[in-house]
Amino acid sequence: MIPPNTRILGIDIGGSKIAVCVGDAAGSILAAERIHGGTQQPYETVLPRVVETAHRLLARVGAKPADVPVCGVSSPGPIDLANGGIGCSPNMVWANVPLCRDLATGLGIPTALQNDANAGALAEWFFGAARGRRDFIYLTMSTGIGGGLVAAGRLIEGLSGNAGEVGHVIIDRDGPVCGCGMRGCFEAFCGGRSVGRRLQALVAEQPDNPLLRLPGVDGDPAKLGYETLREGVRAGIPFAVSFWDDLCLRMAQGLGMYMMIFNPEMIIVGTVFVHSGEMLMAPVRRLLPRFVWPEMRDACRLELPGLGTQVGEMAGVCAGLYALYQKGDWRPPQP
Repeated sequence: MIPPNTRILGIDIGGSKIAVCVGDAAGSILAAERIHGGTQQPYETVLPRVVETAHRLLARVGAKPADVPVCGVSSPGPIDLANGGIGCSPNMVWANVPLCRDLATGLGIPTALQNDANAGALAEWFFGAARGRRDFIYLTMSTGIGGGLVAAGRLIEGLSGNAGEVGHVIIDRDGPVCGCGMRGCFEAFCGGRSVGRRLQALVAEQPDNPLLRLPGVDGDPAKLGYETLREGVRAGIPFAVSFWDDLCLRMAQGLGMYMMIFNPEMIIVGTVFVHSGEMLMAPVRRLLPRFVWPEMRDACRLELPGLGTQVGEMAGVCAGLYALYQKGDWRPPQP
C-alpha cells in the first residue's frame, strides 16, 4: 500500500477550464492552478500548457515525476476508457484526442482516465459527503450535466466508461436542442451553457427586457446566464421568475426520474446548487412529489458536495487513486 503522503497528480478537464493539481493519498490538495478557457482552444495549443503547469506544480511541492505513481484525469464524455482517449464532447472543441497517451509522454507518469462525473463521485465517495455510502448518485451541474453512479458499493462505469450520462436523457422530446445534437435533454433545460443560450435567444428578441438593465449586463444579451438569472429572480422580474420556475420543475423532473430508477440513499448535486442554495433546493424539494413515489423520495437525501468547490480539483486526483485502488495499492480512508 502506498503511504498517505504519496503525491498524486490530478487533471480535471471542464467545458470552460482545466484544473491541474497535486494532491496526496490522504485527500489533501497541496497545489493547484486553473487554465481558463482551455478546452475552447485547440488541443495542440493547450496540451503543452497542461504539461508545463503540472511540472511546475510538482516542483512547487518538492516532487519529481518519478515520485508520482499516477496522474488521474477527469474529463467530460464520451471517453474511450480502454484507450485513454476523449471523443467529441458538446461542451469543448477537442474531439477524438489521445489524451492519456500524450500526457504520459509529456509527464513521464502513468495516466488513468475517468468520466468527469464518475471522478467527482469517487472524490465524494472517498473524501466527501458520500463516505461510507453504498448507493448514491453524484451530479455535475455546471457547464453541462453528468452523473456518477455508485450501486451496491461499486462504481458503475459501463462498457466504455460512459455510464451515467444522465444529462442526455430525454425529458421532453419537443424541448430545446441540446449541445449534443439531441432535443429535450435534461441538460438542454438545466445545464449552465444551455440555460445561458436559451436566455440569450429569448431576451435578444425583447429589447425592453429588465434583465438587460441588471448591473454587469449593460444591455448585452450575451452576458446573460445563471448568475444574472438569479439576480433577476431576486429582483422580482416576472420573466426571470417564470424562467426559474420552469427550470426548478425540470430539475425536479430529472432528479425524480433518477430516484425512481436507482433508489439511491443520496443524490449529491453540484455547482448550480452550490451557488444557488435554498433558492433552488427548496422549490426542487417541493416539486419532487410530482415525479417520484414517497418511498423513494423519503429514502433519498439531496446533499451538496462535501468537498464544496474543491470537488473539481479532487476529481482528477481521485481518478488516479481509483486506478491504484483497483490494483490493490491503495484503500480509501474509513468514515
